[in-house]
Amino acid sequence: MFSLCSGAVKADIGQGHLVIDEDGHRGRTETVHMESWEKFQAYVESLDNDPSRKVWDEVWFRGQGDAEWELHSTLERRTPKVRAVSTYLNLISEIKPAIESFTGTTFELPGRMEVEQTCREYDLFENWLRQSMTYLAHLRHCGFPSPLLDWSKSPYVAAYFAFARAEADSNVAIFAYRERANSTGLKIGGSDMPQIVSFGPIVKTHRRHFRQQSRYTACLRWGADQWFFEPHESVFGQKDNLQQDLLWKITIPGQERMKVLSYLDKFNLNEFTLFDSEESLLEMLATRVIDMRAGRS
Repeated sequence: MFSLCSGAVKADIGQGHLVIDEDGHRGRTETVHMESWEKFQAYVESLDNDPSRKVWDEVWFRGQGDAEWELHSTLERRTPKVRAVSTYLNLISEIKPAIESFTGTTFELPGRMEVEQTCREYDLFENWLRQSMTYLAHLRHCGFPSPLLDWSKSPYVAAYFAFARAEADSNVAIFAYRERANSTGLKIGGSDMPQIVSFGPIVKTHRRHFRQQSRYTACLRWGADQWFFEPHESVFGQKDNLQQDLLWKITIPGQERMKVLSYLDKFNLNEFTLFDSEESLLEMLATRVIDMRAGRS
């Protein structure tokens, strides 16, 4: 358990506690700063020491190279105009023949009429969306703008993504997410409120999914008789239902970069093992023969 500043009381991922602010309001999100890599290691290792956690109550991690970056999907970063789920699914249906021609893989995705109909059904939509995850996750791993946020079961995979291209004069961020910090595994919320849905770990998709121990979330909202994508922060910013969708933003100095990358590389956790491509092999080799050697001189 760690004491925090700025009016905070405590932040304990293992017990699902978040801070109480100066006005007495509790929220779903908290920022915790770690002065060193070693303190972060001790922090995440303590998460495995809580025998009260249920099997569904996992903690997922996501690394970002600058702590100032918002927790946005690549689709949000690319354009604010594609918010209706049906619009996005029709876009990726349009490009599907090109993806299938290049990969030699056939992806299942409903036609335009079924997409329009299903995205206007409240009850059946989530199960239907799960059936499209093979294609959605493939596009996310290969760089097409996606409404999914990708997470990892491993805090060390997330740490690699945070530090791989970190700048020494800024902080990185490793986010820790608990979807169901309760004894039932159930989530509650209003039908017109934004909600986070999760996917994984077993998904038939790109092999990077398994290399990176990937999990995925999408934030959705029902309105005007159809489903829309919403920013995840519309859920993480709420101050009720404090046993679901809890988020910790753990910041660490970017100057720890070479220490972290050298440590992870001892366990063969690097660009090549996570991406398995010629480009990632060259990045791994450049890190070893240029960055790490410069750090030792």
